[in-house]
This record gives sequence, structure tokens and C-alpha cells, in this order.
Amino acid sequence: MSYDAAYDPTAPEGQGPKSSVYVSKKDIKVVAVALVVLGIMMYPIFLILVRRSEKARCINNMKGIFDSINQYAIQNEDKFPPIFDTGLADEPALQTSGAPYTWASDLQEYMNPRNSFRCPSADPKELSRSQDVKSEGASFPLSYGMFTPMSSFNRSLVEDPDEAVLVAETSNMGADNTYDPLPFTDASGKKMPYDSMAVGWDNDNFDGNEKTKFVTRLAFPGTADTKFDKGGEGRHDEGTFVLSVSGHLRTLKPNIARVNRRYGKLYGMWPMPLTSTRRH
Repeated sequence: MSYDAAYDPTAPEGQGPKSSVYVSKKDIKVVAVALVVLGIMMYPIFLILVRRSEKARCINNMKGIFDSINQYAIQNEDKFPPIFDTGLADEPALQTSGAPYTWASDLQEYMNPRNSFRCPSADPKELSRSQDVKSEGASFPLSYGMFTPMSSFNRSLVEDPDEAVLVAETSNMGADNTYDPLPFTDASGKKMPYDSMAVGWDNDNFDGNEKTKFVTRLAFPGTADTKFDKGGEGRHDEGTFVLSVSGHLRTLKPNIARVNRRYGKLYGMWPMPLTSTRRH
């Protein structure tokens, strides 16, 4: 008769053999494989939740920017902030920090500290930088750009504030293969390191005309060759955010980079006001 190691001769009659308290290597492998499979299945859901969270934070950022612009306008004759301090060639003049003083610098004191000038979905290479007004040698990241004709413009003079864009999500220096045909240059012709604080035109950074076809630097990957397709990608799953003069927030696709013209005049989302003022 063979001896069963699980048999206990001192156990009461009818009691079954004791189970082992040890876990075999095979059991560990099974559990490990199950956890890996579960992780793989859950990862797409995790990414979706992350993107939703980033989108919500971006929306709050843009709402904060709009509130800050309103506060700035109230204290500055109902005008929008200047796009940036300019150098001799109308380029963004670099400050001690190595970054330009932009419209975001002017809004910094009005911005809710819970909000940011950086969208969490923006890749680091897409970011511009803006002079920090709190510290001469510091700057902060910026992933949004102001439409250049709105620079120092009186908001009450905008013809269609619900339609006209004031601020949009942008990408710096053509990062991620975005459309940026006119980088800013200084008087010597040297390219400036930052330009996405401004949404300009394809043939002039400040003034649209009868030859203008597109606006620039919007955060639409893969549009460097002007493939502004309605089904193209944006910074978020649904597209890229733009903020109108009236504060209306929309998520739009690359085709919105095309300008509209009526009776020879630029109108709609990308209008050319009769007058606009740059900071000097």
C-alpha cells in the first residue's frame, strides 16, 4: 500500500486530506499571464480616459484664457492684448529669458492659477514660450496662438464675434509636420525660435489680402503640404479647439484653415479687420 503524503492519520474520521498552502510555479505563471492579458485589454480604455482628461483640461484652459482677455480688455479701452513685442523686422523680440513677450504674458496676471497656457495633449516640440512677467529670466510654455489681426484690436469693432477666431491651438515652427510657411525672421534674416503664439496668413504674417488662401500654425498634424482635409487629424480625437471673439469654443478639422472671401474681402472665421495695431 502506497503512502499518501496528504493523509493525516490523526485527523477525525470523515475529514478529507489537508490542501497544500503552497502555490506552484505553474499557478504563478497562470496568474501572471492573466494579468498581462488583462493589462493589454485595459490599455486602450486607459488611453481613452487620459485623452478625455486632457481634453477637459484644454477646454478649461481656453475658458480661462477668454476670461483673462475680458479682464484685460476692461482695463485697456476694450482692446485685445498686443500679439507680441516686436523687433526691427516686426519679429517677436526675445527678452532676457530667451522668449518673446507675448499676449499670454499680458494675460498672466489675470489667469486663474488652476488653468494653464499649455494644453496637456501638446507635444513638447509643439510648444512656444512666453516671457514670465513675474521673473525677468523665466518663461512659460505656450500651446495657443492669437489670430494676428486681433492684436490690440477693439473687440467691439469685430463684425461677427461669434464666428471670428480669437485664439486657437497652435504648433511651433512646423512641428509635427504642421503648416508654417512664413516663420518670423529678424533684420539679419535669422529665424526666430518661436512663432506659434501667432496665427498668421500664408503670404503675410499680419495682413491678409486677395492672394491669401490659408491661415498658419494651427495644430493639425500632417498639413505642411496644405492638405487641409475635413477628415484630417487634430490635437484631440475630435479635432483642434478654436475660441471665437465672443467666447464660443469649437472643435474643428483641418479644412477650417482655408479662408473665406466675399466681394474680395476676407470674412467668417478668419476676417481681416479694417485696422489692426501691432505692439512696438
